[in-house]
Amino acid sequence: MTIPPRLIGRREAAEYCGIADSTFSLWVSTHKMPPCIPGTRKWDKRAIDAKLDEIGGLSVNDNEDAYDKWMRENPA
Repeated sequence: MTIPPRLIGRREAAEYCGIADSTFSLWVSTHKMPPCIPGTRKWDKRAIDAKLDEIGGLSVNDNEDAYDKWMRENPA
């Protein structure tokens, strides 16, 4: 049984996101994607997932007002 790695390189991270290597590099430099783990050239898949959730509007905001949440989830 082979366990897929949680840490991946830049090329694998771009592929994981379904974007070009250059686009991934741009997204890292503009903080759309997390930086690599300090002291490595590896990215954590969970950190990438969290940023993709944020970009896609799937982040959980525990401080959100219940009424604002209802309005966001139930547009007119």
